[in-house]
Amino acid sequence: MSLLTAARGTVVVIGTSILLITAVHNSLHRHMTELWGASTQFWQLRWSYLFHDLAGGSDFVIFMGVFVISFLFFWLFNAFFIFLELTGNPMTILQYRIQADKKPPVVEWNTFVKCVKLILVNQLVYGLLAHFAFYPMVKLRGGAFDEQLPVFHRCMAEVVGHAIFFELSFYYIHRLLHKPFWYRHVHKVHHEWTAPISISAIYCHPLEYVFANLVPVLGGSLVFGSHIVTTTLWVVITLASTSVSHCGFHLPFMPSNESHDFHHSQFNQNFGMLGVLDQLHGTDNRFRASKSYERHSVLLSTTPANVLIPDERKKCH
Repeated sequence: MSLLTAARGTVVVIGTSILLITAVHNSLHRHMTELWGASTQFWQLRWSYLFHDLAGGSDFVIFMGVFVISFLFFWLFNAFFIFLELTGNPMTILQYRIQADKKPPVVEWNTFVKCVKLILVNQLVYGLLAHFAFYPMVKLRGGAFDEQLPVFHRCMAEVVGHAIFFELSFYYIHRLLHKPFWYRHVHKVHHEWTAPISISAIYCHPLEYVFANLVPVLGGSLVFGSHIVTTTLWVVITLASTSVSHCGFHLPFMPSNESHDFHHSQFNQNFGMLGVLDQLHGTDNRFRASKSYERHSVLLSTTPANVLIPDERKKCH
């Protein structure tokens, strides 16, 4: 696919997204504002408490709260998966492993500790420095730190905008990281996990952590000048999403993570998270021809996806 064709396709995706948002805006605005209005006072009172009593109205303290919340949320959200990976319990969950032949029931302790050490360095050193660097840019852009919470429809519209920005930036940065030089010196660290676990989502070279993880996630706040609460909501959504994408289990009633798990097993497929740019650029052709693609949907059953749609048996000669 030529660069011009790919660019045209990208413009079509963005344009279509904008048209869809505009088309449903009025209807969603009325209904969701009524729903939001019933709980506005509740959330506003709690935000006011955080704003005045904990942060003292300081923009910098409020912004660094994003760092604290993201750090705590990541480890609390992954606590169940960590217990599962280290103990193999509850055993009933093991049947949902995507790569059952590669993913052991229990992760070796030394491997787990190595993973945690690098993650903590990324979060507490490079992540903290990145937040310090990002703060003046957010202030210069005019990001909102005020006491008044944003209205519901603006918050949701900006979350959609953040998702579009993330997909565009993450996809192309990720593809760059798979070029020989960058893969060998940077991205190879993340791909040590061919059958990933949830916390390995941010097990990566520090350069990758800052430019391929934090920039796509936080960059949307510079584009849209988002309220800090909207930015925090988006950060929490992405942390939950990437943790599930890397957990290695296709669990019932949870978003399918077959796509990104396939990326870790095959390396040169599925560079994005939403799949739109992969389809435009043809970087998901082998995935679409696989059984993994057939299983790539929300599992509405307690029967494992690889049982409902098993891999083809190899022919005996």
